[in-house]
This record gives sequence, structure tokens and C-alpha cells, in this order.
Amino acid sequence: MSAWLISIVGVVSLGVLIEIVLPDGDNTKYIRGIFSVIVIFVIIAPLPKMLKGDFFKEFASEDGAQIEIDEEYYQAVRDSIHQSVIDGLNEKLSSNGYENVDFDVTFDENYAYAVEKVVVKSSFASEEEWQRVKKIISEYVGRATVEKG
Repeated sequence: MSAWLISIVGVVSLGVLIEIVLPDGDNTKYIRGIFSVIVIFVIIAPLPKMLKGDFFKEFASEDGAQIEIDEEYYQAVRDSIHQSVIDGLNEKLSSNGYENVDFDVTFDENYAYAVEKVVVKSSFASEEEWQRVKKIISEYVGRATVEKG
């Protein structure tokens, strides 16, 4: 593709040079016409490659390798997201007066930020208290399942 762009720039530069040097006369319109056809051919030259699908192979790596995910970085980002969700949930519970609530969070494997299930291990004095905690957690995590563990 870079060769194609260079050839377009070269042909246009040559056209400007010819326009400057070319004297006015009877043959000027024929020379301009021929040069216009050359410019058109240079511009449409990569079209057959594009239609075959070979044109975009220039953007692939030279050894044909595919793009790979850096697993360590991906896992570090995923862990950071998970920890921020857990910290946010702890903060939400603390702000509503529930300190030291023990829970496990299960995240969706396909989406790093999506919580699948929250299992609360702590025991509560009454069913009403459990329902309040469950409501707080449900509001924070959305559609995730909240259950006692």
C-alpha cells in the first residue's frame, strides 16, 4: 500500500513538473490527456488485488502470525476489575451499617465486570436483616444471584 501511495505522489509530482515545462501549443491537450490516463491507471492499479483479497495481506505480519492476547496483562486487568467490584460492594455495605460481611463473588467468564453470583457467608440476626443486605447487594451487582452460603 505504501508503494501505491508513493507512486500516486510521484505521478502527481511529475504531472506538475510537465505542466510547468510544457509549452502552450497544439500538442498540449494530447499530452495532458495521455498523462490523465496514466494517473487513472496508477490510482486504480491496486483494485484487482483488493477484489482478490490479497491487498490487505500487506498488513499482516511477515511470518503470518496472528494477533495474540497478552494473558498476563489480561489477567491483571481482570483481577483489578474484580477487586474494585469487591471493594465497592464492601463500601456500599459499610455505608449502610453492615461491617465485616463475609461474601464470595463469582464473575462471568466472558465479561470481566459482570457478576454472576454473590454468596453471603455471614449470618444475620433476623430474616429482615438478611433481606436488607440482599437488597443492598442486589442493587449494587444488578442481575446477579444473591444467596446465603
